Amino acid sequence: MSQSALSEQPLAVAFARQPILDAGDALAGYALLYRGPRAGADAATARIALGAMTEIGLSEATGGAPAFLPVTARFLLDLDPLPFGPEGVVLDLADGETIDAALLERLRRLRRAGYRIAVGDVRPGLAGGVEAGEVLALARVARVHAAALLPGGAGSVTAGLTAFEGKRLAVGVDTEEAHAACLAAGFDLFQGAFYCRPRPVDAQALPEAATGHLQLSAALNARELDVDELERAIVADVGLSFRLLRLVNSAAFARRQQISSVRQAIVLLGMRTVRQWGMLLVLSEVAGRRVPLLTTALARARTCERIAATLGAPDPDAYFLTGMFSVLDALVGRPMHDVLTDVPVADDVVAALLQRAGGKGRALRMAEACEAADWEAAALPTLPAEQLAALSAEALLWADRTLGASFAEPAGDGAGEGDAAVAAGAHPAAGPPAFV
Repeated sequence: MSQSALSEQPLAVAFARQPILDAGDALAGYALLYRGPRAGADAATARIALGAMTEIGLSEATGGAPAFLPVTARFLLDLDPLPFGPEGVVLDLADGETIDAALLERLRRLRRAGYRIAVGDVRPGLAGGVEAGEVLALARVARVHAAALLPGGAGSVTAGLTAFEGKRLAVGVDTEEAHAACLAAGFDLFQGAFYCRPRPVDAQALPEAATGHLQLSAALNARELDVDELERAIVADVGLSFRLLRLVNSAAFARRQQISSVRQAIVLLGMRTVRQWGMLLVLSEVAGRRVPLLTTALARARTCERIAATLGAPDPDAYFLTGMFSVLDALVGRPMHDVLTDVPVADDVVAALLQRAGGKGRALRMAEACEAADWEAAALPTLPAEQLAALSAEALLWADRTLGASFAEPAGDGAGEGDAAVAAGAHPAAGPPAFV
């Protein structure tokens, strides 16, 4: 499917997701989220499972990474067989579920069929009539809230996991303190907002190379650039020129005509596309292998741009830049104010990034709310929750495909396995996700 076709395709299912990372910050999967108006837990699960499978596929919804799908006891007992196979899915059983003999037997059958199961609330006395050990014996993932490992939390929560042979997942990891505590406790997987926040680093100046990359990224999106100036800005960076031409000639674009110059790329693809691709390629140098963070940046950028276009705001490109730059502090491990000191961006973009002020700040707040599936809180009279949810879900799919295409092999030059990965929405540069 082409980039343009994807952007025009409406989605009948709305979803959000949070990345699950391993101890090395590699992507291990995505937790799918859904919060719909007047939708209970079972309705939410059903809409994710059935809607995502029939409209886009669970693999597509997670960019080819494992999908941690929230399920309830009722969902598992009522839907037999499940409407999807075990490949690429982790059945994430909700906290507080009563696990009786019927559900335990259902979990055993699912395990025998190859499904991976995640459970929470693993302390003794899990639920009526069933020992925690019986459930843990069937689980591949044990889920614990990070707050339990912080001072004042229920530190003994991990006592029941000493003999657990699967992966231990810490959720609600929203601060560096929580991440450090979970690492020290031996957890394998992490889910929370910490990955989008700056990590402590030595108090020294931003490396010159990183500063240059950020300055170039901002320059590519300067409002006054014309075709000649955009061409000169790209050509001046030999590495960027090479990567851009390699990208536009990749099999992901499936173009019959070979593009041989930066100017030809601008003429054929348009300034907006080339500017956005250029910014992605430049920021990918700063991000390194932190692909989930770059995916978040792309999805936020696309969401902000689409919000601007929907509301008729001027200069949607500036909204795209705002969303893309909203993770700069996390990318370089510096407070946003310090990062922006050396990056030439407009005052209204700075206000949006630092204070969430103005129209661009409002769009960024809305994009961040979409990441938590909080569409009702972010909706506007002119952009209702259902439309906003579909818009943000489309942005996620676009981000996956865009990032996948940016790492595609050139057409006719080693194309093959890389192309198959891109077609599946995977991120070849990051390697395959570490499945549990």
